[in-house]
Amino acid sequence: MPSHTFLNLPKDKQELILEASLNEFSKYPFSEVSINKIIKKAKISRGSFYTYFADKYDLLQYILGMFKDKVVSFLESLNKDLNGDINEITLRIHKYVFDVYQNERNKGFLLNVISYFHTHLDEEIKRENNQIPLFQNFEIFYSLFNHKQFKFKDEIMIKNTVDLIVTVFKNIMIITALNKLNYEDSKRLFEDYLEIIRFGYMEEIKC
Repeated sequence: MPSHTFLNLPKDKQELILEASLNEFSKYPFSEVSINKIIKKAKISRGSFYTYFADKYDLLQYILGMFKDKVVSFLESLNKDLNGDINEITLRIHKYVFDVYQNERNKGFLLNVISYFHTHLDEEIKRENNQIPLFQNFEIFYSLFNHKQFKFKDEIMIKNTVDLIVTVFKNIMIITALNKLNYEDSKRLFEDYLEIIRFGYMEEIKC
């Protein structure tokens, strides 16, 4: 997380630093991101940068947290007339996230970050984080769904099912980014996975 020094900066100064950082992350793989380039574009000293953030991991965590906050805000604004329908809610979320990353800079940012951490999981272990912020579970998911629609009533099973849906969603977004899928192909793939979750993958054995 950024220091209080950064959070106490004027908003325009914060935005200048974040803009320079996002541009750098979107253009280069994470391993090649240069703090020197960021501070040059943001017009700050190297010493100032390190009073704001511990390192580029810390900076990335903050930027990803900002993206996550946007998704959470969208979740909170979902219409109540969806009646807790899992499929409709998850497809709305998929559309929202897909649209956010149609912005070329956002797309480059997502692709670079996912590509790096998808093949450098050891970096996350070193950072003692289970996952990068954007892909952590959203607790708000559980309150959105109407639990009456589940075949089972056990709360643990319901939570496990929702966790599975969230995991599938995250995987779909990774596949979408890495393979540069268009919306319809990404949605179709997501719907296929949701069908498997709804109906299972093994035929019922008839005696």
